[in-house]
This record gives sequence, C-alpha cells and structure tokens, in this order.
Amino acid sequence: MNPIFLPPPPPFSFIPFPPPSPSAVPPPPLYCPPPPHHLILPTISTGIHWKKPPPGFVKLNTDASYKYNCQRSSIAGVCRDEDGIWMFGFSSRVQSGSSFEAELMAVREALKMAWDKGLRRVILESDSESVVNRIRNQTIRQPKNQMEEIILECQGYGSRAWSCFIQHTRREGNFAADALTKKLASESFDLHVWNHPPESLSLILLADMVGMEVPRHGALDKNQIAQLKVMKRELLARNLHWY
Repeated sequence: MNPIFLPPPPPFSFIPFPPPSPSAVPPPPLYCPPPPHHLILPTISTGIHWKKPPPGFVKLNTDASYKYNCQRSSIAGVCRDEDGIWMFGFSSRVQSGSSFEAELMAVREALKMAWDKGLRRVILESDSESVVNRIRNQTIRQPKNQMEEIILECQGYGSRAWSCFIQHTRREGNFAADALTKKLASESFDLHVWNHPPESLSLILLADMVGMEVPRHGALDKNQIAQLKVMKRELLARNLHWY
C-alpha cells in the first residue's frame, strides 16, 4: 500500500501525519543527511515555532505571496534536514488567479524538486490549510480548470515509491519560506534554486533551529534579535554554520 494514499475508492486520500517510525521505513537511496559538525545550540522551544523533522526525514516548507492587482505571485520553498540544516530553497514569480492557486503551485514545485533530487522521506508543510485539505481529500476524476489540474498533479506524487507526508502548519512555523517569497533573484518567471540561503534569512533560520517563537506578524522583536545576534557571533567565531 502506498505510504501516502489509501486504495480507491476514493482514488486519492492522504494518510495524516505523523509519519511511521524511522525504523519502519527503508533509508532513502540517494540522500544521506550531512553530519551536524558538532553544532550544538541551546533549545528555547517557546510557543508556536518551526520543528525539525524526525530522524531520516527532511522537511519542506512552502509559501506564496499573491498580488491582487496584477495576478502575479511569488512562490518559495525551504528544505532542511533533521538537524535543521539548509539543503536547498527555491523561489519564482508565477502567474496565478488567486492566493489559493499560488499556494498550490508552491506545493507542486516543492514535490517535484524533492522527487527530482532523490529525497524519499519527506514532510511537506504549508500554512494554507485549505490547500492541504484539498490535496489530501478532494476526489478529481476529470479536472475542470487549472487549479484542479495542479491538485491532481500533486496527488499523482502519491503513486510514487516514497514516504511523503503533507500537513498544515501555522504561519509562525513557516516564516523561512514566507521570507523567501520576498527574496526573488529577478523579476523573471524563471525558477531560482538557492543552494545557500540568502544572508537576510540567517536570523530566521537560527531562530527556527533553536525553537524560538516567531511572532505571527513575522518580525522578530528587539530582544530576540539581540539574542540571535549574540548566538550568530559566537557560532561564526567558532567557524560553525547553522545553514
């Protein structure tokens, strides 16, 4: 039985998180997480925050920013390993008719990139609960529009041989992807892959790694910034990198 879907009918139905224990899933064939390089950070873990995936899994967070006046959106995704270390990110401008469609396009691109890169144990998170529910629950036999085509394409990844779980996260746990939607490499519609994160994300990534709560409006407060800057200086002085 496919790890994401139950057999029809209905033809597509995602199994909810949590994923199976790591011992029950064979190791991925093409990806081995890099060692953490003895990077030990204090854990803060306050409030709602980004959480690391279980051992052996990677976590992909996706987000989109929709511009109502021109029907142009930006999508982005951030992939990190079980230690919270950056693996890759992507961002792009897209043409979309709604914020829902833009969020769908971000999920589709993330699934495609994860599969193409050989990742086989993946947790994908989106802060759009409606997108997650539609992908997991909607039965589509004949798509009637572009959105249904994208949903069907996302569901199609369920027939592949991997362990992939799609789940909703609060906005507070998705700020790295949210920040990347605002960091486009150009105004073109070409997809940009970030093998290394932009410097502007460094404090957000560090906050995620130590479990610091990011306020819902998306801005770290002065005390949080000061605390993270101290951590950052100490890590750089020891030639340790958290992304």
